[in-house]
Amino acid sequence: MSDSLTIDALLGLGIVAAWLGCLGFFKSGNALDQINRPIFLASTTGTALVLAGLLYEGLTVRVGKLVLLEAVLLVSAIVMSKGLRNAGRRMPRPLAVPIRRRD
Repeated sequence: MSDSLTIDALLGLGIVAAWLGCLGFFKSGNALDQINRPIFLASTTGTALVLAGLLYEGLTVRVGKLVLLEAVLLVSAIVMSKGLRNAGRRMPRPLAVPIRRRD
């Protein structure tokens, strides 16, 4: 009975985290703020689902695939976020810097 409640709580946490991550896209002001959303979604939602799978089935092949999928999603979200953030910082902003003429 206790495992069932724990599994339901973890699945509920995963759903709430997914909704909060999706709502965060609308709340963010610019594109650079939205870059961290996939990391939040991958870490919270995926971890809750992996833990629920481990409690429900134990160490099985299906849960192993879920763990592998979560690891790939988390690593790809981190790499994507880091790469896009660095690219965004290097882009020239033509209207932000006044042009000075040398006469």
